[in-house]
Amino acid sequence: YDKAAAKVRRLLLCSGKIYYDLVASEQLQAASDIAVVRVERLYPFPTDELQPVLERYSKIESFAWVQEEPRNMGARKFVLPRIRHLVPYKIPLGDISRPERSRPAEGYPAAHAAEQARIVREALTER
Repeated sequence: YDKAAAKVRRLLLCSGKIYYDLVASEQLQAASDIAVVRVERLYPFPTDELQPVLERYSKIESFAWVQEEPRNMGARKFVLPRIRHLVPYKIPLGDISRPERSRPAEGYPAAHAAEQARIVREALTER
């Protein structure tokens, strides 16, 4: 039995660089009820590997897929249905990303940094 896992109420799943932004955040360091799970192999989707990881967290109240790409790009559309099959239907499954765009880049470094900070903040504070 894992005492740390028993405290977790919100589970964030992600892939890629956003993982490092989440775990480096001071908000995550201060929150004992949030865990971040990094999913790197998306295809074939690692259902068998993820199932025991998710089962460790018995008190989950919400799940979210977090990505830095816009909603209409990245892995979101592919992974959400697969995660939904792993998560009990009574538990909300959300996603946090940039708004839909016609291009993947923000265009300005300052805009990118601000949007990245918003994604991390929303992932770690939204309930």
